[in-house]
Amino acid sequence: MNIKAQGLLNAAAWIRQTRGEAALQEVLERCPPAVRARHAEALPLEWHPAEEFETFLQAAESALGGMHGELAKELGAAGARKNMGGFMRRIAFYIMRRDYALSRVASMWRQFNDAGTMTITELDEAGCVVEVEGHDPPGRLYCCTLTGWCEVLAERVGAQEPRAHYERSVLRGDPVCAWRVRWNLEG
Repeated sequence: MNIKAQGLLNAAAWIRQTRGEAALQEVLERCPPAVRARHAEALPLEWHPAEEFETFLQAAESALGGMHGELAKELGAAGARKNMGGFMRRIAFYIMRRDYALSRVASMWRQFNDAGTMTITELDEAGCVVEVEGHDPPGRLYCCTLTGWCEVLAERVGAQEPRAHYERSVLRGDPVCAWRVRWNLEG
């Protein structure tokens, strides 16, 4: 599977911004030359193997986060905030019907991933399920980034205190990857 380089570039920028240049350099030193080169030379909309992003996430978790996936989740959330950022874009998402906004964003999966489809299922007032099928995730940390991404997606459409749980995984033999996203009913 190939993904757009902006995920890698956004993650590196977030590490630089929140942890400092020395932390980013420590992460990059743990990466193989191909990943370091991708970081230095890639344009955000260029395709690259998703395995390179997983390798970067492994180096970041090893250097900064302890391999539990929390840092990868935060990197996914930060990337989603950047991609769905901007005041006018946030307002547009907020005023759309939640079901329409969620399905609209899910339909953009193929703009950033060259395989698979994302759909929103089981949508009700308290949450939804985000499913991705027909893809080959490069590893667990990549999936952790999508957990953070799902929470920001729900937040952007007006959900209060969203929490995503990664409950099905093709890496564990399930037919799809699925995240159950729950939010506060006050939202």
